[in-house]
Amino acid sequence: MTVKNYQEIPSSAIKSIVIDTEKNTVAVEYNNSSNKSYTYSTEDAASFDQQLLSEFDSEDISVGKFINQSVNEGTLQLLVD
Repeated sequence: MTVKNYQEIPSSAIKSIVIDTEKNTVAVEYNNSSNKSYTYSTEDAASFDQQLLSEFDSEDISVGKFINQSVNEGTLQLLVD
């Protein structure tokens, strides 16, 4: 089982991201009054992880924008319990 847990996110909107490459899921915990967490499915979690890491290396880092864009493009799809 391969799980990547990012806790030190350089973002005011996102508290943590957990990527499970075996289950192809991405869990995002948002920084807000209720610290809501959402789990998304993705076709290729390992590829998503690499894209996320490239955002960390970017000068114009906006992890929140990257997550939002991924949801809007359908790369991340919300899992509903």
